Amino acid sequence: MYDADTVTQVTFDRSDARSSIAETLVERLENAIHRNHLAPGHRLGTKDELRQQFGVAPATLAEAIRVLRLRGVLDVRPGPGGGIFVAEQSPLVRLGHDMLQLGADGASVKHCLAVLDVLDQEVALDAAAHRTERDIRELTEMIEQLRQSWPDAAAAQRRNWDLHRRLALISPNALLRTMYTRLVDYISRDLSSAITAEDFRKGSADRLQVHVDLVEAVIRGDQRGAEAMALRHRGLTRDDR
Repeated sequence: MYDADTVTQVTFDRSDARSSIAETLVERLENAIHRNHLAPGHRLGTKDELRQQFGVAPATLAEAIRVLRLRGVLDVRPGPGGGIFVAEQSPLVRLGHDMLQLGADGASVKHCLAVLDVLDQEVALDAAAHRTERDIRELTEMIEQLRQSWPDAAAAQRRNWDLHRRLALISPNALLRTMYTRLVDYISRDLSSAITAEDFRKGSADRLQVHVDLVEAVIRGDQRGAEAMALRHRGLTRDDR
C-alpha cells in the first residue's frame, strides 16, 4: 500500500528532455512511469521540480500534464504535500499501455493506418461538435505550422501527426481518444514506415489542402464539412498504400 508520507524520488534521465515539444515530454513521462513500475499514488514531484528536471518551459510542462490527465495517467493534487501523482489505472489506461506494445505483437504501421482510416470520421465529427476557443486557437496555429513545414517531407509528416493527435484530444469519447492517440504515437515512432518521402510528395497539394479544409470545418463547427474532409483524407491515404 502506498504511504503518502514516504515519497520515493524517481530521477528521469535528462537526455529524455532533449525536445521541448510537449508530446515528446508526454511520451517520456509515460515511459518513465511504465519502465519504473510506478504504482498509483506515486508522487512524481511538483510542477517546478519536473520542469527543472526536464529543462522545459512551464507552458510545455502544463500541456504535457493536461494531455496525461486526459489519458488518465496523472493526477494533480493541490495544497501541502500536493503535486503530480500517478493516477489509478482505469481499463482505458491499461488499454493504452497495451497499444504501445503493438510492435512486439507483430502489428505493422500499415495495420495502424487502416484502423485510423476508420476512426478519422468519428474524430472529425467530435472535433467539430466539441471544439473550444482554446482548441480553435491551437488548431489555427498548428495548420499554419503545417503549411510552413510542407516543403520538408519529414518535418511535414511530424506536424501532420501532431495535428491528427490534437484533433483526437478534443473528443469527449475516452475510448476513441485513447485508441486514436495511441495509434498515432505508435506510427510517430517510425514515420518512414508510414509513408516514404517520395510518396508523401505525390499529390502533395491535395494532401495539404484536405488538412486545411478539415481544420477550417472543425473551427466553424461544421460537422458535415469535417466528415466530408475525413472521407476525402481516407481516399488520399488509401491511394498511398
